[in-house]
Amino acid sequence: MVKKYLTGICLAAWMAVIFLFSAQTAEDSAQVSQTVGYRIASWQNRVFHQGKTEEELLAQAESLQFFVRKGAHMCEYAVLAALALLHLSCYPFSGGKAAALAFALTACYAATDEFHQIFVPGRAGQVTDVCVDSAGGLLGIAFLYACGACVRAARGKAGKRRAAKK
Repeated sequence: MVKKYLTGICLAAWMAVIFLFSAQTAEDSAQVSQTVGYRIASWQNRVFHQGKTEEELLAQAESLQFFVRKGAHMCEYAVLAALALLHLSCYPFSGGKAAALAFALTACYAATDEFHQIFVPGRAGQVTDVCVDSAGGLLGIAFLYACGACVRAARGKAGKRRAAKK
């Protein structure tokens, strides 16, 4: 019962985080993406001793913006789908049905999020972003299933070792 409430609260909170990111104006959103891109470019410059100038770093940060934005979309929705799947696993659904419902919830939320962006200054709803968000949701579900398989395999090996010792 506690797990159901806890996962539900986490799911709702993450949906609010996504909503708040989407409520940023285009200018604010671009500034966040530029800052992340600049940090990546600076890190790469330091690690690989490239000796780039400030102008080169800014240009690289600008060229990374597309990947930063789409990567952020995918990560946001991967987390959303994983939280949705964890929450739905508290109910008596089969694994496949819970995953399908988690994906449907994620895709629907992505669509409503893009609709919301129509009303934010400088932003526009993009069908391609719904697709990117949904792909992120699939990755989140796949990641959760992969983690579950690893845990089950580890438990199986530990159980076999205990049985062999007896």
